[in-house]
Amino acid sequence: MDIRYLASLVAVVECGSIAQAARLQNLTAAAIGQRISVLEKHFNTELLNRNSHKATPTEACLNLLPRSKHIVHEFHSLSADLDHSGLAGKFKLGAISTAVTGMLPKAIKNLASSAPGLVLQIKPGTSNLLYEELTERRLDAAIIVSPPHALPDRYHSELLRDEPLILLSNKSKGHSIRQKLTQNPYIRYDSQSWGGVKASQFLKDKKIQLEPYCELDSLGAIEKFVQQEIGVSLVPQWSGLDLTSPGLDAEFVRPNRYARRVVLITRVDGARKRVFDALYEALQSPTA
Repeated sequence: MDIRYLASLVAVVECGSIAQAARLQNLTAAAIGQRISVLEKHFNTELLNRNSHKATPTEACLNLLPRSKHIVHEFHSLSADLDHSGLAGKFKLGAISTAVTGMLPKAIKNLASSAPGLVLQIKPGTSNLLYEELTERRLDAAIIVSPPHALPDRYHSELLRDEPLILLSNKSKGHSIRQKLTQNPYIRYDSQSWGGVKASQFLKDKKIQLEPYCELDSLGAIEKFVQQEIGVSLVPQWSGLDLTSPGLDAEFVRPNRYARRVVLITRVDGARKRVFDALYEALQSPTA
């Protein structure tokens, strides 16, 4: 049995549809469907419940899935075992959106020259969801906002950025940070996100009670809203934010305990420490 058939089955279950799995693996939907059919004949059981929009795993598939994922992962790790540098094969990296567009592109370019055999599979997501994926071993590492709780000993993290809390405004009323917050519509950075918790804590500490005009989980969208004079917002100075852009005024919030800490995190018992170290070095490079 071809290991790629198991990889396609895992992709379908993770994507939720044959069409999306086909795009991920650069195959046609018919080719993916054929691979699943071969597996079903081999195991003499149906593995997917199919309809026109999605494919869901059967009970038999769910029973096979944990070991199938392990087999596929071990197979892709073989090339890394044959490479003395340890910098080859696939490496699953989760990353928050500001890291994907900010610090990752140049870091990937750096890695392309130092580790040409390494393939980064990047999964965007929120910090809490990526942390959960890392816990469940669906990721090798993740670039996330440091969680509001202490990290258990089973994780290792390296600080990438300390992003101070700033007040973004544009032609707003008031002079002080307090005045601007209370005299203008407030655009709240998602209060459930680990980065948004910092802004909420600042307002609580300063006893500033605000009814948000709107709440967004996209820092890029908040930037656009402020530029269009919709309101003001408390946000971290994220990677990629250009404070010299027209229509943006920024004031730094003190003290620094309200800063958002962006970290590269992995499990201590992870098998790809050399890749983790190389990735951290690439992210820390002055050209990254």
